[in-house]
Amino acid sequence: MRCLGNIFFTPPLTPYTLFTDMTKNFTFRTAGGRILCVQCQATAKSTQQQCRRPATKGKQVCKLHGGKSTGPRTPEGRQRCAAAKTVHGQETTSIRMERRVAGAQLAVLEAVGHALGFMQGPRTRGRKPAGMDEAYPELQQALRGALRRKVRGV
Repeated sequence: MRCLGNIFFTPPLTPYTLFTDMTKNFTFRTAGGRILCVQCQATAKSTQQQCRRPATKGKQVCKLHGGKSTGPRTPEGRQRCAAAKTVHGQETTSIRMERRVAGAQLAVLEAVGHALGFMQGPRTRGRKPAGMDEAYPELQQALRGALRRKVRGV
């Protein structure tokens, strides 16, 4: 603010200064200055900038970022939500478990194939999947027997 005698001049407000003022205060006036609002606390993933919309009354985020959501209310709804635990759409705990078991089974088959000489060439890179001990216990026994015979030279 600059003063020239008794007249005070305020610098012109640009959208950028308005935005930075809003992010510092977390409250702003809307509807021609008649309504005092809290700014939505959500940030964009791509730009890392804060949402400029007013938050829903009593919430920290606007209706587009989940301000209208009340979540599950009944105990049954809460149990369904906890059981589903979907991440990125259709990815559930049961699907992850099936994929983990299938990866362990493939790793066991690959190890047995290389130990018995059925397979040649490079092995699969990376860590061995968890749960290899539970996958195909009879093949695990065959693998241990084949390794023992190799060590003895039989």
